[in-house]
Amino acid sequence: MDSYPNPCPEYSTQGATGQLFSSLVTTLVGSYCALGGSQYYPEDRGYMFDSSSGPFEYDFIVVGAGSAGSVIANRLTEIPDWRVLLLEAGSDPIGTSDIPGAAFLIQKGEHDWGYITEKDPDICGGFTNGTCYWPRGKGMGGSTLINFMLYVRGNKKDYEHWKSLGNTGWGYEDVLPYFKKSQDMRMPHLKNSKYHGEGGYLSLEDFHDHYFDGLSDSIVKAGEELGFGPSEDANGDVQSGFNNIPGTLQQGARMNIARAFLTPIKDRKNLHVVKKAHVTKILINDDKKAYGIQFVKNGKEYEISVKKEIILSAGTLNSPQILMLSGIGPKSHLEELGIKLVQDLQVGKNLQDHFIFLGNSFTTKPLHPEAKEPLLVFDDLYEYLTRRTGQFSKVRLANVVAFISTNDKNYAEDYPDIEYHHIYFPANDTMTLKHVLIMFNMESELGDELLRLNTEKDLMIQFPLLLRPKSRGHLLLRSTNPFDSPRLFPGYLKHKEDVKTVLGAVRFTQRFIKTSAMEPHKPEMLRVQYRACSQFPYDSDDYWECAMRQVGTTCYHVTGTCKMGPEEDPGAVVDPSLRVRGVRGLRVADASIMPHVVSGNTNAATIMIGEKAADLVKADHLGPSGHT
Repeated sequence: MDSYPNPCPEYSTQGATGQLFSSLVTTLVGSYCALGGSQYYPEDRGYMFDSSSGPFEYDFIVVGAGSAGSVIANRLTEIPDWRVLLLEAGSDPIGTSDIPGAAFLIQKGEHDWGYITEKDPDICGGFTNGTCYWPRGKGMGGSTLINFMLYVRGNKKDYEHWKSLGNTGWGYEDVLPYFKKSQDMRMPHLKNSKYHGEGGYLSLEDFHDHYFDGLSDSIVKAGEELGFGPSEDANGDVQSGFNNIPGTLQQGARMNIARAFLTPIKDRKNLHVVKKAHVTKILINDDKKAYGIQFVKNGKEYEISVKKEIILSAGTLNSPQILMLSGIGPKSHLEELGIKLVQDLQVGKNLQDHFIFLGNSFTTKPLHPEAKEPLLVFDDLYEYLTRRTGQFSKVRLANVVAFISTNDKNYAEDYPDIEYHHIYFPANDTMTLKHVLIMFNMESELGDELLRLNTEKDLMIQFPLLLRPKSRGHLLLRSTNPFDSPRLFPGYLKHKEDVKTVLGAVRFTQRFIKTSAMEPHKPEMLRVQYRACSQFPYDSDDYWECAMRQVGTTCYHVTGTCKMGPEEDPGAVVDPSLRVRGVRGLRVADASIMPHVVSGNTNAATIMIGEKAADLVKADHLGPSGHT
């Protein structure tokens, strides 16, 4: 073990005082080490494929240890006779990923695929090279390693709409038990709710940060003035309103989905996990039966056989990529690349994302006028390491989420079309602000203006999230090389109705900051002079549309690229049992199967998809009574 030189050689660490300081350091280091590490996750069994000549065969192979794949691997191995192989392209999480307050800092690291969209002159103009950065999680836990931990299911009507499209078994009453099944709800006022469960693998806790009480209370009251009062539970009876959203947390630490679902079962004998395993192809015979998987680990290629099924849970971008590399996808596109066609399906189409607009920002007078001294960051970190409380146990105002409607019809039906998230920067918090701008690849005048104003004033980005976009994007293979990233075409704002809805959200914010509840904070809307928008008068509709096309981007909720639908749906890739059409022994189970993106953050819905997928598999192989 390496030893470090004593920085204070003239002082002894002996005696009561020395031992006290030594204990302090040991406690802090031990607390940090307890945050994460390989000891919490299933062993990497990749060595087995080198130590034995094979052949290697499993009952099921699950690709991807994210929000759905981790759940599926857990539930399938509840059957002792089923041997399950779980393949994950990434590694075990680093310790800092467990710190909620570090959410701004962990993207663009080893746990992020770091995808970049294709250049489009109509969008992403204020970001590096006119492209949008799309973070996607890579590691045990998938995107729950790098997300903002909010547990939002969407609206009841989303699932009723899925059902109306011919997806039998996916209505709200059908999926509610699967939402509840995962949960261990720990927020006292929701513990006995008919909409929530207790005793499940996924811990849900209060995300409230009392440091911002003075502002968060005003935000809720301002919403009430505008007709959107506080909602007790956005996942319950009424979605509309300003809400305190639960977080996927456990005692102040991030609860990524692999930690929730795989840590408790990491020693199950019938579960084998291989990490840093990059899946390159699904093996399909001439009878269109999936019989195995091909992957690369440490530069070596492996082929593993499957008896029953392969479940693809690699995510909205990687699942369609793997399908197309395996010959399942649009005929014309695969033929262009010389890939042998197995099944002509609309893989990669129907891409939907929750577009967000970062230019919806305003300043306020300092909430805490005392200067934020640099050393106070160390105080915050000390509090977190010793108690798992304080600033690092939260993500500022992330818990304050609003669901509003920009038209009377949606308001009357409690079917919001906008979700507001809040990012708050106290005055002179330019270090964090710079990290956030880097996170988005921001190169716009907006970033310069935010940094300038933050030297004196508090900043709030109240960014609107477009809940039900009418615009559609798509993805294509870049090449036949499985290590090349897919080509991503977001399609943002192609439909004028989307522009109209986001503009309605901007006008709502302008009314919001003029409420009596917000008046004590002296909010002022930012007036950013975008060079690309100089021909439009400030605050005109054309100005705001231009600004959206400069600094609008992803909220990380990409869905729909392996659409679920009935047999008569020409755009469907999987049926309502998540089986790939025309190919036996192959399912897709992740956010890519959503026919329409849900009206809220997508993690909770993806976990539900994993729970339901596991029962669909069990029912097919064990009979209707075989699922749990």
